[in-house]
Parts: sequence; C-alpha cells; structure tokens
Amino acid sequence: MKKITLVVSVMVAMFTFQTIAEAASISTRVRILEGKVYKQSKLIKQQARQNRSYSQDLKNGLKDIEQLKLEVKNFMKQQETNKKKQKTSKDNRYSFP
Repeated sequence: MKKITLVVSVMVAMFTFQTIAEAASISTRVRILEGKVYKQSKLIKQQARQNRSYSQDLKNGLKDIEQLKLEVKNFMKQQETNKKKQKTSKDNRYSFP
C-alpha cells in the first residue's frame, strides 16, 4: 500500500506543479502583452501629438498663403490703377485746344 500511496501522491504533486507552471506561463505571457500594449499606446499618443502639431503648422501656412494672395491682389490693383493714370495723364502741351 505504501508504494501505491507514494505513486498517487507523486502523481498529484506532478499535476499540481504542472498547473502552477501553466499559470505562471500564462501570467508571464500576459505581462509581456501588457508591456507591448503600453508601448503601442505610448507610440499612438506621441503620433497623435505630432499630427496635431503638423496640422497646426499646416493651418498657419495656409493662413500665410491667403494673406500673400490678398497682398498680390492689392498689388495688381495698384498696378492697374497706375497704368490707367499713366494713360490718362498724357502730356497735352502740344495738342490743339
């Protein structure tokens, strides 16, 4: 009987240690995955901040472009008015009245 109880107790101990080892393995895998998820979330947050910064820079650039367009339009209008003034202000000293 002692041999049977010894074999049974060894078998129970082996099954117990096997389940403990499996639980430890699962726990280790979970920790590894949590670390990977944390790194990915950190990377995503960093990229989101960078995207916001780029979009703000883009908006500022577009505002500058619009401002330059207005300046060019104003300059073109001034050029047209200067040309009209030059055409109308001929030297009439030698013309007949």
